[in-house]
Amino acid sequence: MFMLTLALTTGCHAAPPAAPTFQELMDPALLPEPQRGMKVEYASHIEGAAYEVKTTGAVFAIDLRKGSIGGYQAIGHKRALAVLKTGRPWRGAVLTHHGAGFARLTVDDPKLTIRINGDSLCMLQAHEPLKVSVERKIDVAWNSSYGANHLLADEWGAFGLYYSDAAANDACDPYAPTVAAYDMPEDAVLWLGVCPPKPYDWERSFTDNVVWHWSNTLGYPPDSDLRSWQPHGNIVLLQSEVMLWKDWNLDFVPRLGAAEFARVRKTLHDLGMRFIVYTSPYYFLKGTSLENRALNSFEGFTGWPPGDGSGSNMELFMAAITRVMRDYQPDGLYFDGQYTGDPAALYALARRARELLGEDGILEWHSTGALGPANCYLPQADAYVDFILRGEGQGGRYEDMDYLRFFVSGYNINNCLGVLCNNGPEVPSPELTEPLLSVNGRYHTIAGWTLNPQIMQVLNEQYRPRLNPTLRETVDRGCGERQRLIAEKIASFRAEQEALTRPPDWGEPAFGVEFDQMPSAQQVVSPQNADPFSLLDGVLHVRGKAHTYAFLRTPVNQPVQGLTVRLRLGTDGGMSWGPAALLRWENGSVLRIGVRSDGKLQTDILGQQLVGGQHDTHQPGKWVWLRARWLDRVGVFESSTDGKTFEKAWTFEHNGRLTGSVASLSIGKVPYNGEPQDYAEPGAEGECEVDWVRLYRE
Repeated sequence: MFMLTLALTTGCHAAPPAAPTFQELMDPALLPEPQRGMKVEYASHIEGAAYEVKTTGAVFAIDLRKGSIGGYQAIGHKRALAVLKTGRPWRGAVLTHHGAGFARLTVDDPKLTIRINGDSLCMLQAHEPLKVSVERKIDVAWNSSYGANHLLADEWGAFGLYYSDAAANDACDPYAPTVAAYDMPEDAVLWLGVCPPKPYDWERSFTDNVVWHWSNTLGYPPDSDLRSWQPHGNIVLLQSEVMLWKDWNLDFVPRLGAAEFARVRKTLHDLGMRFIVYTSPYYFLKGTSLENRALNSFEGFTGWPPGDGSGSNMELFMAAITRVMRDYQPDGLYFDGQYTGDPAALYALARRARELLGEDGILEWHSTGALGPANCYLPQADAYVDFILRGEGQGGRYEDMDYLRFFVSGYNINNCLGVLCNNGPEVPSPELTEPLLSVNGRYHTIAGWTLNPQIMQVLNEQYRPRLNPTLRETVDRGCGERQRLIAEKIASFRAEQEALTRPPDWGEPAFGVEFDQMPSAQQVVSPQNADPFSLLDGVLHVRGKAHTYAFLRTPVNQPVQGLTVRLRLGTDGGMSWGPAALLRWENGSVLRIGVRSDGKLQTDILGQQLVGGQHDTHQPGKWVWLRARWLDRVGVFESSTDGKTFEKAWTFEHNGRLTGSVASLSIGKVPYNGEPQDYAEPGAEGECEVDWVRLYRE
């Protein structure tokens, strides 16, 4: 199953052709045809100095006098979403290409090229330095970012910004009139995506149900099992990656032979069912520096191998899945993780995969991490996918309606069939089913659930009977009701954000751990770290291998609103296993603050990882003070080099998930998720130090 590896940045071999870049995707020869019903309906020079391009999901108004591009939503609520502004007129504009797949415009002064694809993705390339600002036209109910890439949504639609230099500082503020500004050097590319790019397929959302099979012993279920699933769905997902394929990280050859694969195919087709099979661009390691980490057996299993989210071996992966479709003829593919590090690679992958499968082939993306680690995503890539599966291992976030609404469901954003990946302990229940349906999310039916009467009762009596046109009325009514509350939501956010700009007025700590003596805490230590803890001059010293765990865990059992820690990296080589302090709430929520060996700060909050910050002051040999504090919905992370003057690294929204009782505090080499697990490559031994940790109520 897809598990986003947050520990290390992996390299890649130069030999295999990499996925196209932002710049290469401007080429008219690439992806010229319309797909999935998304097309350019017209592109014309209108009266005056203006052009207009109409796609399935958008209208792009190009004003040459103002030097701007307005993005207007065309599905559902027709309205302006965002405007790109250069602050200078454009001269010498020529419409060079106009077809159903895309329209292309060149401008002589300033030198730039605009390509608008049928999926409502506007791509602007600067051929000389250019300043571009982005003005929002909607109030933002939800947003997520990955570097200089952003998705901003309300209940009716969204717009996305994706930039060829993800590390650029675009000063993004989703609530300001100008949400971002880009100093574009020559050849830089900025995308504006208008959402949704396609209508939602309501009828299919009522009729298509996937039965999901996974096993660590059997990749090819017997005919009796296949027949027993027929009442529960019309599509079967055969995952079982290791048991389905030989060398699943390197190629896709049926483990039990082509004849056994054909037996499953014939049985399902005779039953009138379609089926899709496991593949993974993320875990396809052929041609990468991780190739020697390929896993081919559960014998001696210690964990999944790391993945490569760069798309560096895209052509090798495409060749492998082309053979799968040609030689074994499933009805579609399931991608376990995608190219999580690069929007251009992700977009190219979606379109190439759709081209391979054809218009009727089934494509599912298991995309819990999506783009980057913070739940940002690219709707214009998702638009070529049938099912998007999100939320694996994120049970603590299922109570967050924004998470279900904007990330899992994606309704009015990517308009795929958004499915909750609740393959953990959070099985379908009335308490989960109602909010999921209210935001237009769906379930798969895990094959093992068919043997559980309690789960099947929920699915048969509370879930499936709701899949009818009345649900559409309920969902749209809920969207409208929440839309009317957005201004109030933003005002509350802004008020809390403003309050957090002031220094905390804290009294004595509600809870603290000092190291004058070893605390009576649980020692959670990897087998790879012998005797990692020692005390010297009132400081905890932790010695361990870079990407392994060694931490103290102590109960807290009270609500808190602030966490501070003084620590020093020293010689420790950890990144997502670097020294940190972590709080775990009784509801499962996790907040972690720490430092990394690459000189960056790192925060992990509710399954999202933030790295770097606006002011990265961490130096390995010096002490650093880290602080997190939060109010009812909003929080802030800060750092200091002297314990007196703190600088903001990030603000975050927790939507009430941090207001209950904290169960425990962990200190030391705490992994990003707070679990006792090592990275596959332990790394060299080093040492870090923690002086103290303090928790505050108000």
